[in-house]
Amino acid sequence: MSKAVRLNGKKIKRFARRPWLLYLFLLPLFFSVAASLFEAEYGRFLVKLGLFALFAGSVTLIDRGLREGHRYEEAVICKAPFPYKSVGALTLGITVFLLAFLVDGAGVFRSLFLAVLTSAGVLLNYGLDPRRDKLPRNSGVEPELLLKSLNEAEATLAEIVEAKEEIRDPRLEQALDHAVANAREILDTLKADPRDIRVARKFLVVYLEGIRTVIRQYNDLDSTLIEESIRTRLLSLLEDAKLRFEKELERLRSNDLFDLDVQIDALREQLKH
Repeated sequence: MSKAVRLNGKKIKRFARRPWLLYLFLLPLFFSVAASLFEAEYGRFLVKLGLFALFAGSVTLIDRGLREGHRYEEAVICKAPFPYKSVGALTLGITVFLLAFLVDGAGVFRSLFLAVLTSAGVLLNYGLDPRRDKLPRNSGVEPELLLKSLNEAEATLAEIVEAKEEIRDPRLEQALDHAVANAREILDTLKADPRDIRVARKFLVVYLEGIRTVIRQYNDLDSTLIEESIRTRLLSLLEDAKLRFEKELERLRSNDLFDLDVQIDALREQLKH
């Protein structure tokens, strides 16, 4: 897998590139398909058209694999993605073999050599797919529940941020920004220590979905007909959500401190003996 390199103290992600060179290889193949059609070589046209589609599908899989690899590296907790790059590299090798053997008339061994070289080159250039799940160990939480809870919360937050773009009231925008920032901080805390996910999940679902519903209903109203009392109630609701998010964050942090105190006391007892 491509690794991160440091430049002036910052991490630069090398895997964030796209397989543009592979996309460029589609151009000569496209012109070859068109030439067969214009020359009325319908048999070769159909073969080339099928191989063009297979080539394009292979590059798309590799592109998807690069994007999934980027998300995997950025995520704190996630499962290893489907091996899109490996499947794409294998499919591209098969495509090259068929192109060399059926279209160019190369021998089996030469075609096979080109296919292996293509697949190996793709994997060496773009890296292997991640294979290890990024899941916390010994947390006492089912990985499926943890991933589902975090994904649902992240998706709801994304919808709230998207809906915020339609609001033109600076006070509401600021209140929403604070609520979203606090919710994200809670998610980051849970990712670092997911033991409280069962309690926090219910809290996040109730408040995040409530905010999303209210904001959507607000955006559906005609801005010229919205009374000031409605804006005031919405602002009050968002301020209340902000305070409750802050209290939940304090609770999560206080649990961490309590666990730390317990471990320190246990260590002190051990040192006495």
